[in-house]
Amino acid sequence: MRQATSYMARQIATVTLFATVVLCVAVLLVQSVRLVDLIVNRGLGIAQFGYMASLMVPRFVALVMPIALFGATLFTYNRMINDSELVVLRSAGLSTWALSRPAFLVGLGASLVCFVLTLYLMPLSAKEMRFHLEDTRSQWGAALLQEGKFTTVGENATIFVRERSPGGELQGILYNVDAPDQDSFTVIAERGAVVETDEGPRIVVVNGTRQSFSDRKMHLVRFDRSTIDLGGNREAAENYWDQPEERFLPRLLNPGTSDPNDVYYRDKLIAEGHGRLILPLLPLSYAAVALVFLLRAQFSRRGNLTGLLMAVGVMTAILVGHLSLLNAAGRQPELLPMLWANALVPFIVSTLILYKPRRHRRRKPPAVDGGYEAPQGHPAE
Repeated sequence: MRQATSYMARQIATVTLFATVVLCVAVLLVQSVRLVDLIVNRGLGIAQFGYMASLMVPRFVALVMPIALFGATLFTYNRMINDSELVVLRSAGLSTWALSRPAFLVGLGASLVCFVLTLYLMPLSAKEMRFHLEDTRSQWGAALLQEGKFTTVGENATIFVRERSPGGELQGILYNVDAPDQDSFTVIAERGAVVETDEGPRIVVVNGTRQSFSDRKMHLVRFDRSTIDLGGNREAAENYWDQPEERFLPRLLNPGTSDPNDVYYRDKLIAEGHGRLILPLLPLSYAAVALVFLLRAQFSRRGNLTGLLMAVGVMTAILVGHLSLLNAAGRQPELLPMLWANALVPFIVSTLILYKPRRHRRRKPPAVDGGYEAPQGHPAE
């Protein structure tokens, strides 16, 4: 029995790992398109790109691993049914519960991995991703300004550099700020250079003018030396409000009242915290659903296509219900019990069905007038 359990668990785990890697690579290729701008326009190196792409992996693994486990369970058990391996194991005395044990063991391991991802690695990587992305945009956007092109810096600023010398000196600088919440102005300077300060990247400009318009008048200020702030303020980045995906579980379930944003988004933060706890339970629910439709189905040499499609349909309904309820619970906290029920009820019901002993009904011979009906091909004597 141990050898059979080990064999089946190894098969399921191998397929799950392979499917998880394939799905993660596919999703990563799609999501990393937004980082291509940093390579093409900002000069981001391949090493930095690879590091930033790796920070997306924990979230993708937590999302695709339950689906990969479901597919691996369907694939492994359906193959063993078609190869009559399960028939042999049943003949050896293994019950339905014993046959389902390998899938539950792999599902438990997947749940533990998802717990580590959702409770620790996901918020850690999300926070690191934000700071690294801001520093990269600020540093590379300032240091690699393209000659003869207008470059957007921040949300409201645009900078133009006519020429850049090999030593890093900038010639012909135009810097314009057009913000609705502050005075707009334009700086024109003969030359300048990018410097890195404790507050972020700055451009020191020489021999220029600062033009602004207020009170229906044009104001012109000439200067010999000035500094342009490119918006890469590190202190402001540190004071940035942490997004839900960047927070650990205690700060999600208990946001506090010190920050107005925490009060305003309280329901969303709490819903995100419950979602972090519920997501690792989905592998067990998916595995239980797959086992019910495979191990409780009647054996047929024509296959069990109907059972496979029904299992996929139930799994899809659980996934869609989880995503929909998680989004709705951020606005209506009273939906949180339904979010938990969506993940736990399928597992509980499926487990009870698997644990219930199978009852075989004896088929009654067809009643024939005059007594015994001879099998076809063998005439009655």
